[in-house]
Amino acid sequence: MGSGWKIGRLAGIDLAVHPSWLVIAFLLTFSLADALFPRLIPGWTVGQYWLLGAATAFLFFASVVAHEFSHALVARRFGLKVAGITLFIFGGATTIETDSRSPREEALIALAGPASSLIIGVVLLGIGAVVESREARALLGWLGVINLVLGAFNLVPGYPMDGGRVLRAILWRLRGDPNTATRQAAMVGRVVGYLMVAGGIVWALRSRDIGSGLWLALVGWFLATAAEATMQQAGVERSLSGVRVRDAMDEMPAVVSPNESVADLVSDRMLRGDDRSFLVRHDDGGLAGMVTLGDVKRLPRESWADARVTDIMTRFGDLATIGPDEPLADALRLIQERDVGQLPVMESEGRLPLGLVTRRGILRLIEARMKLGV
Repeated sequence: MGSGWKIGRLAGIDLAVHPSWLVIAFLLTFSLADALFPRLIPGWTVGQYWLLGAATAFLFFASVVAHEFSHALVARRFGLKVAGITLFIFGGATTIETDSRSPREEALIALAGPASSLIIGVVLLGIGAVVESREARALLGWLGVINLVLGAFNLVPGYPMDGGRVLRAILWRLRGDPNTATRQAAMVGRVVGYLMVAGGIVWALRSRDIGSGLWLALVGWFLATAAEATMQQAGVERSLSGVRVRDAMDEMPAVVSPNESVADLVSDRMLRGDDRSFLVRHDDGGLAGMVTLGDVKRLPRESWADARVTDIMTRFGDLATIGPDEPLADALRLIQERDVGQLPVMESEGRLPLGLVTRRGILRLIEARMKLGV
């Protein structure tokens, strides 16, 4: 989903809130305070309704975190790396940096979230059925129902929803190819998304509940867009199947010394050639870091003459690197995740760079392979 505001950690997993979450948090609180609770609990003040609405919305988002945390726990149980959980306008997303290694892992990770939501929903409805307080019954009843809806809705077979990931696992098991399974599951997800858009529009036009219809259409559009992006990514990975980093890396990338002045870097290299990123190497050949046009732009121009490359470069310990025999698709994924334009290619031990693989170079290779049909 992208970056957000980090709000804490849970069992070593980063929790973040995307700015778009503020929209749904307000709308949900408003809906509860303005419509639902006044109908179920008459006689309260406006302030009390808003406090209860905000508390209920908070508990709902806590249950969304529980849903996503279930995905994360099962993924970690299988040894996969979980980067974090982000709440956004359509719910939550768990970022798992490594792919499942089998259809079974994929299915169990996907099912963990809906299962937790359904269990939470049943438990809350059960508690709400026996408590005497009407306020507690109203709160628990709504939370119970919404968790059941959340669990059931996520089982819709539209990739990348949880149900779509289960479908991908089934297709993976049947076809034996995870990339083909991803592409086919995403095709189904696109169809499901457009059906939701159409259904939402019809709902909005034929009923008085215009907001719910438009919301369903918006969720469908989001699903269809995500499925389209997944299909494109699957096509890219298919075109890079069997290609290693060494097949696309530049074996003679531009190099600078850490002691070179920033002014000389700009005048002698950046303004006189095509290179915009440079490996920074010590005299013994070891990699000290990397410097890019972006690093120079962050330094005030009046400081260029006095600053050295070592003052502005990204140091070796902070660089994302990759080995020459890693799949090129992994390099592209890492470039996208780290939002960088290039990766130094390193030998397995030591700090000797073997080359540089760039986003531009990978995209050129993808374009050529697609045009040639290889």
